[in-house]
Amino acid sequence: MKNKISNYLKELNFSDNEIKVYLSLAELGEAKASQIAKLANTPRTTAISILEKLSEDNYITANIHKGVKTYWIESPHALLDSLSNKMETAKKLSDVLPDIYHLSGRFPSSKVFDTNKGIRNTIEKNLNSLKKGDIIYTIDTPAEGNYSKIFSDDIESEFYNIKQRKGIITKTLVPFNTYTSISKNKLERQHIMIRVLPEGIKFKGSLWFIKGMLFNFSGNPPFLVTIEHEAIVEGMKNIYDYLWKISKDTSKDLSNT
Repeated sequence: MKNKISNYLKELNFSDNEIKVYLSLAELGEAKASQIAKLANTPRTTAISILEKLSEDNYITANIHKGVKTYWIESPHALLDSLSNKMETAKKLSDVLPDIYHLSGRFPSSKVFDTNKGIRNTIEKNLNSLKKGDIIYTIDTPAEGNYSKIFSDDIESEFYNIKQRKGIITKTLVPFNTYTSISKNKLERQHIMIRVLPEGIKFKGSLWFIKGMLFNFSGNPPFLVTIEHEAIVEGMKNIYDYLWKISKDTSKDLSNT
């Protein structure tokens, strides 16, 4: 049984000496440091140091009565509660820590959203963060229907309203021979500039640049990946700018319709 308990304690990152002290205290029930050290065959100073550490970690309890300090192990259920609280705290930490993780360094920050709700909320949040007259740069594939697979007509209409209200400009690149598949509603409800990529440049999905962030979006399967990193985003934006220069301007086509 002791071997089994020792293995469990090792999984909790107990050292060999900590295991000896902990098991000795478990046998004694309640004891002074000198008694625990004797049973654990450990120097008294070492035992005291370990006992104080285990006490701080809530694995054991310490009490001073009439100048005498004693230790005991709480019920195993108390240990379970303590570990459960730590797990809950770790979960909360994992939710907020990414917001500052490597914030001062040069490491890329990325997030993945694979539910319709998560994708919609992220897009809406970023659209609302834009200032009047900001520009969104995108590469889209109209025939793929990525938006319709994620957004209802009402949700997409709300996004258009945000763009109109803020005067947001959208510059979009589309693959060759896909321009005619763009809905008139999309053209009429936003300030959008469209250019057609040269023949032979194929692209699926949607790639966006919004305020120094890169968004890679797809509706089949639904996912959204956001990347925030100056060098990565700048490099990809330079490629986008080059493609914009060599692509066909559709404004003349629009003026003739």
